[in-house]
Amino acid sequence: MDKNTKKIIKSIGKKEWTNPPYSVQSWGNWIHRISPYVGRIKPSFAYFLIKHVSKEGDIILDPFCGIGTIPTEASLMKRKSIGIDLNPYGYAIARGKSDNKRKLDELIKYLENIKVDIRNTSIKNIPNWVKEYYNQKTLKEIQYLLKKLKRDKQYLLLACLIGISQGHRPGHLSKPCAWTLPYKPKPDDKGEYREVIPRLIEKIKRTFINGFQDISKMDILLADARKMPLKDNSVDHIISSPPYYDTLDYVNSHRLRLAVMGYYEKEKNKKLKSKLIQKFDTYIIEMEKTIKEMSRVLKNNGYCILIVGDCFRRNETINTAEEIKPILEKYYFECHAIIEDFIPINKSVQKRTKNRKSERIMILTKK
Repeated sequence: MDKNTKKIIKSIGKKEWTNPPYSVQSWGNWIHRISPYVGRIKPSFAYFLIKHVSKEGDIILDPFCGIGTIPTEASLMKRKSIGIDLNPYGYAIARGKSDNKRKLDELIKYLENIKVDIRNTSIKNIPNWVKEYYNQKTLKEIQYLLKKLKRDKQYLLLACLIGISQGHRPGHLSKPCAWTLPYKPKPDDKGEYREVIPRLIEKIKRTFINGFQDISKMDILLADARKMPLKDNSVDHIISSPPYYDTLDYVNSHRLRLAVMGYYEKEKNKKLKSKLIQKFDTYIIEMEKTIKEMSRVLKNNGYCILIVGDCFRRNETINTAEEIKPILEKYYFECHAIIEDFIPINKSVQKRTKNRKSERIMILTKK
């Protein structure tokens, strides 16, 4: 093991992200808060991993980027970053973060000039269970603006709109509900009309609260980590938190936002869910395909940092890091250290829970 690897292991082992001010959930640039995501890595955690492993100008890949926390933080730290994800909700938010070239006043002016015309906007194909969460006029405005923003390639505003489409605060557009696995509104609650444009303007103002910071050196791809559209030996380092082994439901947890985006058909969601790497019986098989791809695109001697969570099944703890370690070694990765950490569990989105869950940081290099 070389000196640099020893230094990295020592630095990551300090777990600086667990100490104030980095330990607070609100640490970091406000662009990280566009929209929530189940299983999201904390920005401060990403910050220290990127800081210790890479340098300015390096290319960082996250093949399971979710809403783009790692690629965003890497870009903020003057690295080039690539994020890949199959979940259309995660992709939409991450894609929005990469589209921050426009200035705040330009975005506000664009929104103020929109004349929302919902006369020809139909919501008849949207299932009743989705309609239960919205005032019907508000829902029509959301659908009108989703199409317009997408057509005008306003990806940051599109991400912000998806972000405020669900929640319990006055700035959100739905009837008061949780951000994930939303509880049903009261049957007699028709919901107040919530005008979309003013709330979207306030949302974009909050997003720019830290001022304009160029994170345009960031590519977000709606693609499969098992078949990455990247060249061989094209990235310097990989930092990623792969899907947790049969623990988190990345579709059902975000079902209302996905439905608002058009993913409300059961068959469509079932197909999406089947593509994601999360089933217990096939997890190792599918992860091997991803590991093979990671080995292909990573440069020799590049670092690969994987944050993997343990799985609890039938009162048995499965150490995911040890499960995938032989596969990583098969594809030319050398494991230098596995650092154990503990994270709190959000019981509303876990299928199997305990009060604390073990998470392990695997520090590897490609031979």
